[in-house]
This record gives sequence, structure tokens and C-alpha cells, in this order.
Amino acid sequence: MSVFPFKTRFIETKRGQCMFFLPGESSMEGLVCGAPTEKSFCDCHHKATHQPLKDSKVYYLDASSVASHGGDDHEPDLTEMLS
Repeated sequence: MSVFPFKTRFIETKRGQCMFFLPGESSMEGLVCGAPTEKSFCDCHHKATHQPLKDSKVYYLDASSVASHGGDDHEPDLTEMLS
């Protein structure tokens, strides 16, 4: 018995079948899982391909806060940059 009982050639899949390419078995035939599902991937392959995003912090430098703290608000023009 195959580990993937619903495996199907990619070009023969229909809507409602898992589109996960089978590692080592795809080769030129392009075999996919083919298990019945309502999404692009069955639950098993959806978990394998979609990882939740980690909470990350994004820091923005607000130019107005730099200027208010005594920072130099001078922006050089092109002639100053070339000399």
C-alpha cells in the first residue's frame, strides 16, 4: 500500500485535491498528494508548508523626534555632496 493512496499526476488533478508535490516521487511525472481537500493542500501538507509568522518588532525612526532632541535637521544638497 502506498504512503500516498491518492497520488495523482499534477496535470490530471481536479479542484478539491491536494496540490503538494511529492518529494522524491515527482520526477518527470509531477506527482502530487491528491488527497481530497477544500483548500490547495490537505491538512497535513498545509501544516508543513504554512508556518505562522513570529512576532517581530518593527522600529521606525521618526525624523521629527530626532530634530526635537537637538539633532541636526540639515539635509545636504547636491553641491555640498559633490565637494
